[in-house]
Amino acid sequence: MSMEELKHFKKVDNIAEYVKEGIKSGRLTVDEVAKFARIHARQGNVGQVVDTILDQTTNIVKLDEKTGEPGWIVTNPGGEEYIVDDSTFKKKYEIDPENPSQYKPKGGPVLSTPLNENVEFVAPWGETMQVPVGGSLILSGPTDIYGVHPKAMEETYKSTGKDKRECLKEAIALMGITKEEFMAAREAAQQEASSRDVRDDKVVDNDEQELE
Repeated sequence: MSMEELKHFKKVDNIAEYVKEGIKSGRLTVDEVAKFARIHARQGNVGQVVDTILDQTTNIVKLDEKTGEPGWIVTNPGGEEYIVDDSTFKKKYEIDPENPSQYKPKGGPVLSTPLNENVEFVAPWGETMQVPVGGSLILSGPTDIYGVHPKAMEETYKSTGKDKRECLKEAIALMGITKEEFMAAREAAQQEASSRDVRDDKVVDNDEQELE
């Protein structure tokens, strides 16, 4: 049995709500990252099986309901293979003109939140993901959240160095969290922590200033 199999993964039924609650409570932090790595990819055949190495899962190529085309098998620089549905792949990647045998990410930086526990959830393309502590969730939108294993994160993404307060503001807007929700959750977290003498009375005031 592998070390991954020995780990307990928290099953998350609604990953968007998990992220929202984590941001509101302060349990999850937010950073802006950019994907720099080039990948190899090939369109798979329906029913083709791909075993991921890092999260120890078995995935199957399926037809994309939006395009009617099979998913793509993506190979990261470290050799990890995984499946991305056709519409998502075409939205996120394009051929690298400097090296047509590879694909490069489309668009600019995205928000990410590092995980402080092992989680299991269903990715937007329908496959189950197991992401261990140290990995990250990529926040492309409330219905477009997926995980990246720690090793893959290191090999394919880097922080832009953007101010963390600005990242937090963007994440709050992206996830549809109101200021009132955010402040109420932070106040509740402060009250709970105060009973353990962890935080001082200035924390909620500081949280509110971060949103100004």
